[in-house]
Parts: sequence; C-alpha cells; structure tokens
Amino acid sequence: MLVSVIIPVFNSERFLLQCLQSVKACPSRDIECIMVNDGSTDGSADICAEFVRDDKRFYLINKDNSGVSDSRNRGLAQAAGEYVFFLDSDDYISVDRWPDILAHAKQGAYDMVAYGYYDLFTSGAIKEERVPENFDISLALLSTTLLNTCWGKLLRRDVIGEHGLKFRKELKTCEDAVFILDFAQKTNNCMLSDIAVMYYRIHLGGAMQNTGLQRRISDFSVLYERRKEYLSENYSEANREAFDRQSFSVVTDLFRTAARNGRIPEVRNTIRECMKNPAITAIMDSTKNARLSRGYKKLEYMMMRRGSYMILAAYFKLKARVTESGR
Repeated sequence: MLVSVIIPVFNSERFLLQCLQSVKACPSRDIECIMVNDGSTDGSADICAEFVRDDKRFYLINKDNSGVSDSRNRGLAQAAGEYVFFLDSDDYISVDRWPDILAHAKQGAYDMVAYGYYDLFTSGAIKEERVPENFDISLALLSTTLLNTCWGKLLRRDVIGEHGLKFRKELKTCEDAVFILDFAQKTNNCMLSDIAVMYYRIHLGGAMQNTGLQRRISDFSVLYERRKEYLSENYSEANREAFDRQSFSVVTDLFRTAARNGRIPEVRNTIRECMKNPAITAIMDSTKNARLSRGYKKLEYMMMRRGSYMILAAYFKLKARVTESGR
C-alpha cells in the first residue's frame, strides 16, 4: 500500500461527497481511504457507506463522538500505507495533482512532503497558499501558518509509528500544528513543495469558529510552548524574529475569528480577559513593533498595548468580514 488517506468525518454531508470523489478519482489502486465517522447525526455515514460499497479502496470506521484527534488516531491505527495523507471532510484534493502526490510517494525520498493549497472562500474567491521550495523547514514551521496543519502532506507512517506520535485528544484546536511539530522534530528529511494539491474550504462550520476564544487561547498556549521548545533546538536570530511575528499574528487571527459573530461589547470583554493569559503576555513582551513588517500589524500591536479593546473589537469584526470574502 502506497498512501493511506485518512478522513475524519463529523456531520459534513454538505461537502463530503466532493471530498470523497476527489479521492476516488485517484488513478492508483495502491491507495486506501480510511473514513472515520465520529458519531455523525446527519447523512454522512450513509455517504461513506456508499463509497465502501462501490470502491474496495474505501474503508469506514464508525465510532461514538470523541473528537477529531481521536478520529485521526483511529485512522492511523488502521493505516497500512507507506505514507499517510490527512484530509478534512469539507476539503478536497485537486484531481489533476494526484500524479504529483503519487510520484513523491513512489520515490520515497522524503519523510514529509508539505504541499501548498488553495483557500476557497464562501464568496467563491480562491487564493493560493504555498511555501517556496528552497525555504528552510525550521523557518517555515516558525514563520508561517502553512505548516500548522496535518492535512495536505505526505507523512511517512514509519516515522509516526517508530516514535509513537499521536494527536493530543485534550486539544480542541491547534492539535494538528502540535502533531506536525512533533513529526518534524523526529526527522530532517522534509520537502516543501510549491505545488498546490488541494482546496481548503473557509467557512463558519469549522472547529475554529465553533470553539470559544478562551478555549482557543488555552490550546494555543500549548502550541506556543511547544514552538518555544522547537525554537530552542533550531535557534537563529532569523527564526527567533519569525517566531515572534508569527505568534503575534496567530493571536490577532484568533481575535478576528472570535469577533466575526460576537457583539462588540462581548468581544471587547473577552479580548480583555484573554490579554491576561501568560502566553499572550509573553508574546506582547517579545514582539517589538519594529519587527512587524506590515502597517496594519503595527496598528494592532499599538491598540493592544494601549488597551483599546472596544476599538479592537470593532476593528477585528470588520476585518473578519473582509477576510471571509477573500479580498
């Protein structure tokens, strides 16, 4: 078996068919698709069962609801491929990129191949996200969100098994970013591909939007400490500055996401409370305004420093609407 595609499924019938069809379009018989139904209450299980009946490469695991991390761990326990490729059930693979994915898997030259992807906005806008091929892997992990996810990557299964790597079930968000850091720490044999192989759907039904800001900040604190460990083992001034900029950017992205549907007074109060979190305090202390290259980031930093929380709440609410549109 060459590649095991692992798809956690939970109440995703709206997008699931397109996701599974993109896997079924793979021309190789040396792949398998492991669908882990996490106690869905809609028609997701029936859609999965239909693919199992029609294509012997598809397998379905049904279990009680226990979260995406447990679903991915269950998929890993079942996987038989030399590589695993995680895919979320509301995203899909670009069919014409299967030859590139299969070629990398057959060559077997790398323990991880991290691909680019396309952001797919609700407005229909599409934005390509990718890391240049010659980018240093440690710098990429510390400076960009492109490597924050487990999906869209070929990961050698032996590395995962040998080191007992698993997704942390206690985390509701950031669990895949922690997993990828754990994986990257176990091998230097990684490739950053500038090929975009899948579409990542940005919509309000994802875990990030449905998890409260306080919980997201708590989960991010775990990732922040894990990144600090990685930085200490891969230290350079460039990595340190990139780590500071990226950490600050993640915090402001979390605030923006929280502001999307919240009332401004409520968002203001939540941001004020979150600013007391030790991780955010450390980020604010280590982020120098001069290191923030973009003007709007410097503005955000200034407002956060001054405690202008009402203005921040209104600003992030507006920014969320603009970002969601893909502009």
